[in-house]
Amino acid sequence: MTRTLLHIDLLGRLHVVAGWLALLAAISLAFLGIGAFSLAGRAGPEVAASLAAAIFFGCAALGAVWGGVLIGVGWALPQHQPWARPAALVLAIVNVFVIPFGTALAAYACWVLLQEHGKRAFERRQPDRPPV
Repeated sequence: MTRTLLHIDLLGRLHVVAGWLALLAAISLAFLGIGAFSLAGRAGPEVAASLAAAIFFGCAALGAVWGGVLIGVGWALPQHQPWARPAALVLAIVNVFVIPFGTALAAYACWVLLQEHGKRAFERRQPDRPPV
């Protein structure tokens, strides 16, 4: 059981790393959006620059939300929050398409969280009640 707890802790840390990488990508997309927006005011292809800026800002917002969710789940996994296990498994479905780090993270998350020890680590234990 202790090896499973080590794997859950590592999985949480990997989710936090993936979240920070997603936030870093979101920041760089926001800077690209600022650059495209600055081109929109000049004479020339204003519509294309405005559209590119909107797409960059939209992708930056989506990446920031994705990074925040990954970090939140990464912090909750080592604390064995009951909602963290299903959330990590849902994130694993989407992470399969984030090649190569997300795919490896998704495979590792499924391997750790779908084992019997991984399931038991997140079960809520009922407090012992005295017999009636």
